[in-house]
Amino acid sequence: MSPFILDDLALERLFTGARSNIRFADQPVTMDTITQVWDLIKWGPTANNTVPLRIAGATSPHARARVLAHAAEGNRAKVEAAPLVLIAARDERFHDHFGVTGGTDTAAARFEGDPEARTRFAHTNAMLQTGYLIVGLRAAGLAVRPLGGFNRAGLDADLFADSPWRSEVLLLVGYPTDDHGAGDRKGRIDAADAIKEI
Repeated sequence: MSPFILDDLALERLFTGARSNIRFADQPVTMDTITQVWDLIKWGPTANNTVPLRIAGATSPHARARVLAHAAEGNRAKVEAAPLVLIAARDERFHDHFGVTGGTDTAAARFEGDPEARTRFAHTNAMLQTGYLIVGLRAAGLAVRPLGGFNRAGLDADLFADSPWRSEVLLLVGYPTDDHGAGDRKGRIDAADAIKEI
């Protein structure tokens, strides 16, 4: 057996038993914990080894209020209840960091000259990294609920106006509780319907 295969308990905590909570334990989540998770998930594979994901923690009352103001009405109570709200964003200037991540000068010049392609590339890889982030947060013992229902342009104008960061998804983060508030777990599409050889 490969030493890299996770045991059944780990698989349950990461996937089959994990939930997208809307209720959390009464316990704060620190940004130090998020930093520790980042230092793991930043190594997940991406196209050209780029790292366009950026994470903003709405830890101040001002930032929390601004996120809440731009959340869809049906999501506001969920945002309010979360111990920590993270904004997963893409960095539209990710290619400026190629000296760290290993991208070439030629690739950086190509991205610089094609903003639309750069945005598409940043979005795709930031969302890929957001998947790693969710699994990493679960591995750290946290519950995560991703939310897409918010006004991205409004939130970006409020919080990222002087930055190349652009919001992708909100992550509600906290320690899990049995009273997760997520309702009955729905099924998932079976492999037979989701995977085929071509």
